[in-house]
Amino acid sequence: MALPVTSEALDDVRVLDLSEGVAGPFCTKLLAALGADVISVEAPGRGDRARSCPPFAGDEPHPELSGLFLYLNTGKRSVTLDLAQASGRAIAGRLAAEWADIVIEDFAPGQLDAWGLGHETLEASRDPSQPGAIVVSVTDYGQSGPYRDWRATDLTALALGGSLYIAGDEDREPLRIGGRPAQFYAGLSAFSGALLALHYRDATGEGQHVDVSMFEGIATAQEYPGAAWAYKREIRVRGPGHAPMFEVDDGYIGLMFPQARWAAFCELIGRPEIEHDPRFEGTRQRRDNMAELSEIIAEWTEGKRKADLYHAVQAVQGPAGYVCTAPDLIESPQFIEREFFGEVDHPATGPLLYPGLPLRFGTERPPLRRAPLLGEHNAEVYGELLGCGAADLVRMRGAGVI
Repeated sequence: MALPVTSEALDDVRVLDLSEGVAGPFCTKLLAALGADVISVEAPGRGDRARSCPPFAGDEPHPELSGLFLYLNTGKRSVTLDLAQASGRAIAGRLAAEWADIVIEDFAPGQLDAWGLGHETLEASRDPSQPGAIVVSVTDYGQSGPYRDWRATDLTALALGGSLYIAGDEDREPLRIGGRPAQFYAGLSAFSGALLALHYRDATGEGQHVDVSMFEGIATAQEYPGAAWAYKREIRVRGPGHAPMFEVDDGYIGLMFPQARWAAFCELIGRPEIEHDPRFEGTRQRRDNMAELSEIIAEWTEGKRKADLYHAVQAVQGPAGYVCTAPDLIESPQFIEREFFGEVDHPATGPLLYPGLPLRFGTERPPLRRAPLLGEHNAEVYGELLGCGAADLVRMRGAGVI
């Protein structure tokens, strides 16, 4: 029996997004991809701070051309609203209490409460016939604890969460993971928390305040080092067990040598005699003598291309992976077959290729819809949802509220 199409599973869910940057918007991007109606609230004039982040389409710095913003805000509506003004907060409160099922925010702990927009206030202001309010707060360290008022970056979260200590070579300083993994992980945690709170509310009618900590997200991703300390009082260090990298003609490839595939790997590289070499015959011996083993393997990889090496190792069921550039990703036959990248047209950039989501429902991927222009939906949202007329919008714009 064919599975039903579920990429619009949240088409009756309404989300008010008070966040900006990466974590919160990534959460709401996922909700929008599954059909939720997401209204993103942006500061008048500057908009979401991601709009100022490169790279920019055509290498032209402009709030409508940021690749980061365009990627993180697909499928949403945008309104401008100054939450520093009491009238702006009143409008946000109406949208949150009267319209939204879920509110996503990333302000400092206590800020929404101080503005009268916190979870308890929203609960009290909702019509008794409505189900409870759901507020998802995404912060650096969480809503409580001695660090709650401190600021963090992706790097500090990776460091304090334990990720940096096990990244890199044993005889070198810790190696930072590229990109913004802590922020994206926090966004994924917020997405999961929002769905769980929504499911609970559907079952009980009760709302939730979901407290997401970027710092805790990275700490939970370090299961093995934590277990090693809890059970064996061992501190996992950098280096042992990692896949060594080899430079080849067109980049780099990483290889691993599990015992079950060691004999086949020795045959593959044309060195069957090293299978029983005392320096390499076991996993620990190979790890302890990796420098000597790497010299042997480097002779085999010299002059070869990374994709050819990757397929050769995979053919003997050995773990390998080459370091992909952006063109490698776009040209990957795996991504092409699964239609991972899709073209999205945008009035400011024209059609561009966007990454999809890492999931499909049967054979269908959630559709990609363009990111909004700054304040594009002001008239639509404030007019249709709150009953504001043209004169109201002019007045609000003149006062800098929108």
